[in-house]
Amino acid sequence: MPAQPKTRPLGEVLQRAGLLSQAQLEVVLEDQKWQPDLRIGDILELRGWVKRDAIDFFAEQWPKLAKVGRDHPIGYYFQQAGLLNAQQVDALLQEQAQAGLRIGALAVLHGWLSQETLDWFLRSLAPEEFASSAFIKRKQSNNGDGPSGPVFDHRISQAGEARSKPQATQAQPSQPKTVTGPQFKEPPEPNLDDIAWVD
Repeated sequence: MPAQPKTRPLGEVLQRAGLLSQAQLEVVLEDQKWQPDLRIGDILELRGWVKRDAIDFFAEQWPKLAKVGRDHPIGYYFQQAGLLNAQQVDALLQEQAQAGLRIGALAVLHGWLSQETLDWFLRSLAPEEFASSAFIKRKQSNNGDGPSGPVFDHRISQAGEARSKPQATQAQPSQPKTVTGPQFKEPPEPNLDDIAWVD
């Protein structure tokens, strides 16, 4: 099979995936006219525009994935394409547990992936996730480990009480004081600077 039909779609796929601009693709195609023995992937690598791992992934694995679909998490394919390394994937998985964001969204926030590349992967390999939120729905736990545990609830409860105190004291009508003595004093008005606000 001739190289041209295989390599030209590769350039288009790389462009749609956000890894190659239209201008770069035009330059590569022009280069190929002068050096017809070189494939587009070779020219891209020589110019330093796309890494060899990404070229191999999109030339060899992507056509199969596009037909049969994925059988791994999306982060696996970012690593296979050389867009993320193993350390980055591990860091993203750890951060995902704390931040509650999807790996792709975290990779974009770190600047490791472009939004265009993430969108292309999601549209092509996980269309059900493309329109969904970047946040992961967490299961509520009753053991105090997650955000719904007693420590978190206690802080919210304190902040809620602190917010309601000024309103409660202002709403009560003033009553005559019947009890006197040093042990019975009106509580001081709370200072708004001391209230732990939770947004």
